[in-house]
Amino acid sequence: MRHLMKVAALTAAVAAPTLASAEPAKWYLNSGIGYKASDEQFLVEDESPVVTLGVETRLNKNWGVEFWNAFSRPDDESGVGGDAKFTSVSIGGIFYSPISDTVETYIVGGVGHATYSFGNRPSAFDKEEFTQLNFGSGIRWMFSEMVGLRAEVRYLHGVDDSTEEGIFTVGLSAPLGAAAPAPAPAPVESDSDGDGVADSFDKCAGTPAGVGVDAQGCPLDGDSDGVPNYRDKCPNTPAGRQVDKFGCKFVLTSTETIKMEVAFPLNSAAIPAAYQGEIEKVAAFMKKFGGVSAVVEGHTDSLGDAGYNKQLSQRRADSVRNELINKYGIAASRLRAVGYGEERPAESNATREGRAANRRVVAVVEAEVSK
Repeated sequence: MRHLMKVAALTAAVAAPTLASAEPAKWYLNSGIGYKASDEQFLVEDESPVVTLGVETRLNKNWGVEFWNAFSRPDDESGVGGDAKFTSVSIGGIFYSPISDTVETYIVGGVGHATYSFGNRPSAFDKEEFTQLNFGSGIRWMFSEMVGLRAEVRYLHGVDDSTEEGIFTVGLSAPLGAAAPAPAPAPVESDSDGDGVADSFDKCAGTPAGVGVDAQGCPLDGDSDGVPNYRDKCPNTPAGRQVDKFGCKFVLTSTETIKMEVAFPLNSAAIPAAYQGEIEKVAAFMKKFGGVSAVVEGHTDSLGDAGYNKQLSQRRADSVRNELINKYGIAASRLRAVGYGEERPAESNATREGRAANRRVVAVVEAEVSK
């Protein structure tokens, strides 16, 4: 009896909860043969062969219910000879601990009715009936879909007279009906760019690795300027601002030009009053664009000595430069006067009109403008 108790304790310790992937059958028919250890109070042999038969229904992966019956014929050792008959019928619960798709351990406990019948004893003592508790543990190996091997040990406790008995059996376990199919694995949607959004929902396929995306799989754009964060070199752009491909303010560059031409009388460097508007126009332009500078060019016709004409053209250029400085407040460092004499005629010096056109001071001022 003590050996059976040790086996039961060891088997119960092995029966630790483990997950299995297969869905087990719902009903089993279990049978077993082994030996039974009897309590000495019943005056029968200590150990005798035993046969068990049970029907088991599985409620879920870990729990089930079993209807169990045991039968044994130990020798009667009361002195009257013959043998005795032992039967036990019970109902109990089972806790399963799957180890793999085909192997599981279990713990069982139940309550039932047990009977000893003695054929050769006086009628007053020829039967003993009592309530019996049982608990134990076992292991089942389903080596095929049709049948498996089952081994278990049980401790039997008689409630009425506190008797202690044990049963150890090895037998077969056969599923009744087909096993429930294992649930089909949930389909896994592909995510080609690995951004966490399935391809069927990804509106921005091919997102670079590690780039944060929104629910539609598109790169995040914190300032909504149309340039994703991972390429945006100017985050937090104000709403509505036009930006370049790097998310920075889009700069349009253009060139603004102003031209000045002042005509001079013959052999004179005095600025005619009629041309003050031309000079004022250049001054306003240079004030608007503070970074520009200008070259004021003086010219003459071909009448007279070339050296004299060179000096005259310089005086004419200086007159306009000084007017811009003294009257309009343009910094001297931004203005340079150069006299070219008769070297760069605008028109032919062969006619009176052409010579008049060549007696001039001109300036072209340009500014690069960003918008």
